[in-house]
Order: sequence, then structure tokens, then C-alpha cells
Amino acid sequence: MRAHNVEVELLTLNTKARYLVAPAKLMAKTQRRSVTLDHFRIVLQDYARQIKRFAKDRAIDVVFSTSTIPVTLLDCGKPIVTWTDAVFHAMHDYYNKAFANMTEAAIARGKWQEETALRNCSIAAFASTWALERARPIVGDAKLKVLPFGSNLPARHTREDVTRWAVEKRAKHGKQCELLFVGANWERKGGSIAVETARLMIESGIKTKLRVVGSQPEGNVPDYVELFGFINKSSEAGIQRLVELFQSADFFILPTKAEAAGVVFSEASSYGLPTLTYATGGVPDYVHNGVNGVCLEPGASPARFAREIQTILSSPSVYESLAVGGFREYQERLNWRTSVGRLLNLCAECARA
Repeated sequence: MRAHNVEVELLTLNTKARYLVAPAKLMAKTQRRSVTLDHFRIVLQDYARQIKRFAKDRAIDVVFSTSTIPVTLLDCGKPIVTWTDAVFHAMHDYYNKAFANMTEAAIARGKWQEETALRNCSIAAFASTWALERARPIVGDAKLKVLPFGSNLPARHTREDVTRWAVEKRAKHGKQCELLFVGANWERKGGSIAVETARLMIESGIKTKLRVVGSQPEGNVPDYVELFGFINKSSEAGIQRLVELFQSADFFILPTKAEAAGVVFSEASSYGLPTLTYATGGVPDYVHNGVNGVCLEPGASPARFAREIQTILSSPSVYESLAVGGFREYQERLNWRTSVGRLLNLCAECARA
């Protein structure tokens, strides 16, 4: 926002009000269940008071939040704009394991919080069409927008650089292939599918290496799998290591079983990496078939992933097209400057209304 010459006032919320409802969490824990303390009305009222007090003596045009929680009960006479990856309702039904232990009361509070917040907003932006569609039954289309999340890696290269990288990588295709997997949740992100895909590639006669960032699978891994663990983006060394991995890989593979949005898909496109994934959740907003990768139907086998990769490798022009197409998608849509620019236009319209 500041890069667009917008004055931003930051408020970090005090969360002490959570202690008032902490016994509910302890009680649920004894039953091996869970609750979210931020969904209690008393906590939401405290957040609203803090924001209202903060905004009172400042020349604020719009209140913006990257979560609907703080602004659920806010009434400060200013337009409210949010930008999130999904509504509670979608996450509860989609990320089943993460929400499986919530109490019935906690689920009801979560839905009430989300519905109340969306009705209180002037604009509710989401990171994907999938998320917007699940918000539509709550508030309708008028205030709903789609703004994809951008890449968190620097991209100082040009389209000519991406084309050159693609040509250089093509020279080794048919002999060897490097796959990159980046994800913190090995099971949900489909780590085992990526491993099996690499094995099938090797079986077909293509020397393949799978580089894994962010996950630590249990047990021993095959010698064609290289583990890098967690790499911290907040350090220059971490950023440089990630850039090297994205730049050297031939494909980005993430057979994720559930995904609301995809910063990492934007990052892959920013480095011209053709992506292979499942068409689930918000992923199709980030990976377009034949443009910057392949979105397979959920449940497609590792053999299918391997065949898709082999097909692309067999056609130099297709590989180059996907690489350049990915960078074009990054330049036009999958970057923060573009999405934030659109967000600020929406905020300006709210302020003028």
C-alpha cells in the first residue's frame, strides 16, 4: 500500500480479552475438542473498541483488515474492507481434519462471526473465485471481489531471462529433471504423490530429483529426494536459497488435496516454473491449464502426473510456452502490486461513497 503512496496507520490489537473466555478452551480440551477464542462476542467487542478508539482521533478514510475477526462488531462510521483466503464456512467443510475436533458451539460461533463480519463490511475481497462463491450465500455479489495473492519472492528478472532459462533447461530434458515441492503439511500437500511421481519418472528412464522445502516426511526417503527443511523468508540467506531452488528447478509440483489460495503458485510462476497440481479449492485461479501449468482432477494418480511431465518434456515449444506464460501471469495478475492497486481502488470508491 505504501508503494502506491498511501498513508497507512498500523494497529496491533491487544488480545488480553481472550483470557476472559480461556476456561471454555480448557473445558473443551478435557473433552479432546477445540474452540476458537476469537469467535466469542466479548473478545470481538474488545477488538471493535480498540479499533474505534484508534480511529477516533486520526484522519482515516477506510479501515482495512486481513481477517474478518477484528472488524466483526466494529461501528466507527468508516467503510470496512477485508481481504482473506476464505470464509469460515468453506474452511470448516473443506479442511475437515483441521476443524474436526471443534465443538458444535464453536462451529456455530465461527459461522455467526463470519456472517456478522461480512454483513458489516463494505467490501470483502477473497484470494480466489472458490472462496468468493462460498461467501456468496451469506451476502450476495455486491460487496464480493476476487484479488489473487502475489509472490513473496523478489523477481528482478525479465521475460527474456525466463525464456533463456527455459531454453537452457530444455537442453537437458530427456536426460534429467528436477522437481520442486514447497509445502509445510506433507500429507495435505500431497508429498507422497510427488515422491511417487519422481520414482515413476526415474522408472521411465529420466534421471529425476525431487527437492522438498518446508516438510519433513516420516521415516527414510529415497535417495532421489533431497530435503531442505524450513527455509526462513525473513532472512536474506533464506530468500536467496529459495530463489536458487525456484530458478534451478524444471517443474513445481504440489499435489495438494486442499488449498484455499496459493502464494507459492504465484512464486513458481514468477520464476517461469510450469506447475503441476490438483484443481481443488482456490488453485485454479493460480494455475491455468496450458498457460502456466497443469491442473489435474482431484484424485489423479502419480502416474498421471508423471505422464503430464513427460509430455511437456517431449515438446520444447510447450515447455517454453508454459514457462513464459507463467511469468506473464505473474506480471499481469499474480503479484502484490497489481492486486493491492485494485484493492486501493476499491477502498477509494468506498471512501467516496
